[in-house]
Amino acid sequence: MTRTLIPRQLTLLFTRQITPHQINPHPPQTRLNLRSLKRITTIALLPLAALTLPCHSNARALAGYEFPEIIPATAEHNEMRLNGAAIRTMYYLVDAYAGLLYIENPGHDPQALIAQNTSKRLVYHILVNRVSGRRIATAMYESLQLNLTEEEANAMDARLQRLVEMFDIRIVRGDVGYVEYVPERQVSRIVINSDIKGEIEGKDLFDALMRIWIGEHPVSAQFKRGVLGLEDTRTDLASEEN
Repeated sequence: MTRTLIPRQLTLLFTRQITPHQINPHPPQTRLNLRSLKRITTIALLPLAALTLPCHSNARALAGYEFPEIIPATAEHNEMRLNGAAIRTMYYLVDAYAGLLYIENPGHDPQALIAQNTSKRLVYHILVNRVSGRRIATAMYESLQLNLTEEEANAMDARLQRLVEMFDIRIVRGDVGYVEYVPERQVSRIVINSDIKGEIEGKDLFDALMRIWIGEHPVSAQFKRGVLGLEDTRTDLASEEN
């Protein structure tokens, strides 16, 4: 006699382990739970949602580089904020460096900024492929003469020569040098690529260096406005790379 094979579900039904309405015509693995569907949809939409959110950054984009808006306090100086930034263009064609002024109490009044006896930093981020540091320092020296009286220039001439000597190295694009004023000791610290070249005494020297950028006779009016924060010098990194 031929035996009739009874499906497992019918067997369970006849043995009263399940009721008719519990029989599932579809295998469990083919069913998509509604909660799972919502979860998958949400994950899929996350990248799209991120594109619509505003992007906030604590850095200033300029000349293809990003510069911090804040320099945190250390044992050497108090917290400094970016007052403004600008690109120094020479001979109307060559972008020589990006200049950034960091200061403890930012503002737009050049005289008030110079008078502050607080932590300050003048940053030179080199943009040309190769240049002599002495050449940049010599240009600084020449610009100083336009913003100093003869007596002031004579009083700090020896110190200015020391400044020129500290910059006497070969520098290339991407190198960073800065002059930082230390108010507690009233000295200007010269640093190039994290290497401390030395210190020069006197607040009057740092005041004179600031006048090159924001004095009555700055390197350029546009540069002065950028450093004073009166002109938006932010650039779009993405557009520069394309």
